[in-house]
Amino acid sequence: MLVDRYGRPLKSLRVSVTSRCNFSCIYCHNEGFAKSLVTELSVEQYDIVARACRILGIENVKLTGGEPLIRNDIVEIVKVFSDNVKEVSMTTNGYYLEELANRLASAGLKRVCISVPSLNKALYSEITGVNGLEKVLRGIKAAYEADLTPITFNVVVLKWFNLNELLEMINLASKYEAKIRLIELEPIGIPIETFSKLHKPLDEFIEFLNVKAVRKYIRELHARPVYVLDNGIEVEIVSWFGNAKFCRYCDRVRLSPDGKIKPCIARKDYVDLLECLSLKSDEAIECTIEKFKLANSLREPFYKY
Repeated sequence: MLVDRYGRPLKSLRVSVTSRCNFSCIYCHNEGFAKSLVTELSVEQYDIVARACRILGIENVKLTGGEPLIRNDIVEIVKVFSDNVKEVSMTTNGYYLEELANRLASAGLKRVCISVPSLNKALYSEITGVNGLEKVLRGIKAAYEADLTPITFNVVVLKWFNLNELLEMINLASKYEAKIRLIELEPIGIPIETFSKLHKPLDEFIEFLNVKAVRKYIRELHARPVYVLDNGIEVEIVSWFGNAKFCRYCDRVRLSPDGKIKPCIARKDYVDLLECLSLKSDEAIECTIEKFKLANSLREPFYKY
């Protein structure tokens, strides 16, 4: 397993398989990549990446976007990674899960993180631009029945999200034995005016959880605090902006839809894989391994102690 000069292992890869979306979202940062990307790696190219991951000891791959489920070959992409790494998971808005959950599970997808910004239909439509909440709720049910568990609800906290919304989210999570991830809005890929208008600190939710939780533990990834409620539901806090501890326990790099490895979401530098992926199989894998090693050498905490 690769380790950077700060002693941080490289255990996971986030693969943004597309920058396209099936509907808009006012805060989507596309894993730190430009929303205008049009070139997308093929299944064959992802197979090379997956084989390199296996050799390097990268254990976990999370497929993201854009919206990964709009790719017609997403099931095949899941398969090439699941054949080579310990766990393949996915972050999705859930809009197409109703149709695809069973096929994704059969291809080796283990679990899903579903973006659920609100359970209020009007707010959901305002945030996403689509009246899609009911379809997403059916997708959550389909994912649960397909055993893509534990499901995680990703909730980017915006100015109107309040404790009542959190309680509704907890009730939904208890129905599907799901986890909740409260994510502080990040100033990435959105205008500063939008960030200032929508950003809401997580303080009131942390205060609530400190009172209501029966147990708290720190997750290894990013040293994220997790609060366990009396009904067993876990609520995880993701707040990385200005957080040196979050960076200190980062174990991932990101891969863009057009083949660029990004050592850190907040930085603009990258290592280009395309020259490797055009080579013959064995040469392509060797070249890809060297590029990952180079990307790992560039990893460093964005915020340092």
